[in-house]
Order: sequence, then C-alpha cells, then structure tokens
Amino acid sequence: MNEVIAELALRQEEIGLPEKNDSDHSPRQIVADGLRYLSNQQSRMRYDEYRRQGLPITSSHIESTIKQINRRVKGSEKFWSSGGAEALLQLAADYLSETDPLTPFWQARQSQTNGQRQYHAA
Repeated sequence: MNEVIAELALRQEEIGLPEKNDSDHSPRQIVADGLRYLSNQQSRMRYDEYRRQGLPITSSHIESTIKQINRRVKGSEKFWSSGGAEALLQLAADYLSETDPLTPFWQARQSQTNGQRQYHAA
C-alpha cells in the first residue's frame, strides 16, 4: 500500500494539484482523490493480516445473501405491509442462516399440535 501511495504522491507532484476549474474527471483530480482515499483508509486495508486470520476480504458473501433475500421479498405482484415485510424478511434470514432456527421451531410446533385451530375474537 505504501508503494501505491508513494507513486500517487509522485504523480501528483508531476501533474500538480487540482485547480478550481478542473472537472471531477481531470487527471489531477483523479490522482488527488485516489491519494486522499488511500491515505485515509490505509489503516483499514491490511489484507495480508485479514487473510492470515481467515477473514473474507470480499463483499461477495454479503451480496449473495442480499440477492437471495431480495428474490424472496421483491418482485412483480409482491406487495407487503410493514409488519408482513418484516416477518417475511425474518423468515428469509432464518432460512438462510447457518444456525437453522426453523427446524427446532417446526419440531416444537408439531409436538404441540392438537388438531384444533385457535380462533381469537377480533
């Protein structure tokens, strides 16, 4: 990371700092933005350490989970109240969870079933 920051700093010296009338796409602005971002985020970009700890260094796992939940919740002809959407999101998250909370729920529910429905007066 230090090498990239040093190279960007060198390039910034070569082309100069962004001027007031430079667009967001000017080389001076792009180099300045990249240099600022990498300098500010350097403490968070310890990928070698993250790999040694076995941590993921990609967001693909989260993006995949979000996509799976979206497929179950969003789409044409799907309309939800706030409470219904929240309940469905919870069920979708439980279904995708590695802890498998639905299996014990359904096992307990089956053992408590007596064949009669409980009706509540409105």
